[in-house]
Amino acid sequence: MSKPLTKRQKRAAVAEADEVIPVKHFNEKQDLLLRHGARFPSWACSLHEGFSMLLYGFGSKRPVLSAFMKYLMEADEEAAVVVVLGYSPHFTAKELLVQLSQASGLTGEEEALNVTGSKKSVASLARKVVGHLESSNRTVFVFLNNIEGQNLRTDDCQELIARIASLKSVHLVATVDNASVAPLLWDQKTADRLNLHYHHVPTYCSYEDELMYQNDIAFEENDGRRLQAASVVLSSLTQTARAVFRELGESQIAEGGGDHARSDGDGGEGSASGTGMAFAELFASCREQLILSNEITLRSHLEEFLDHDLVCLSESPDTRTALYKIPLRVADIERLMDLCL
Repeated sequence: MSKPLTKRQKRAAVAEADEVIPVKHFNEKQDLLLRHGARFPSWACSLHEGFSMLLYGFGSKRPVLSAFMKYLMEADEEAAVVVVLGYSPHFTAKELLVQLSQASGLTGEEEALNVTGSKKSVASLARKVVGHLESSNRTVFVFLNNIEGQNLRTDDCQELIARIASLKSVHLVATVDNASVAPLLWDQKTADRLNLHYHHVPTYCSYEDELMYQNDIAFEENDGRRLQAASVVLSSLTQTARAVFRELGESQIAEGGGDHARSDGDGGEGSASGTGMAFAELFASCREQLILSNEITLRSHLEEFLDHDLVCLSESPDTRTALYKIPLRVADIERLMDLCL
């Protein structure tokens, strides 16, 4: 079985094909983009009046977003810009907050990368970002490709987007492929905060950038089934067992830093983060947190985790010590942490 192409290899293949295969209706598509560009002054006025924008219609809206972003930046060179690839299966609320904190000058790159994906850490960063943006006079434009993206569909994520979009200094321009699906994402409060103006913007451009993530989405669906199974098992465990699992998970999140590359070398979050924890290290951490004080109890919980495939055993390459590890990606471990509170 041949190895799937990396995103870099796919882009090279598409670029090579574009040189050989003529684009159908090229002139008509260019004319359509020019007509959309003629509406930019009206769109900018809507943004400055406090509305957010939702672009819908057939074809990739990335060319329109890029052109509109350039138009806005030429009009306000001091403004900050955040570009969100909602169609990426790796994008999370934490990534949005980190980008906003960096773009607005709240945190530097090193500090932002140290933010973990736990619910408590994300909530803390959200409060800081919102507070900073509320007191800031600097304009921030957020360009969100696919507001209905796979990892953006949760109530918490949509509420966060709406909260940020409602700030006076923030202007949101989002896209959606199916306008009839978008309202299903929001309750009335969230919809009111978003304050969206819908704009029909068909481009008939190919979805080549969005399709680069199809292999990752296939991996994501498989990981999703494992995540669902782990969620069911965790919900049936005792509070102490969930607390032990949380200690192990938070250690892996901190060790992994939130972003491990796949073997394709193109970035994204890895299939499993960190190296795991030795029994002695985990026991010391649990005892320090007053979770348990008995090694026998910890071994019993770990055996239960192993029986249900919540954790796996590996070996330290340096000390040959057995390590307990959650065999999931960082983003999935972060989601499981909410069940362990």
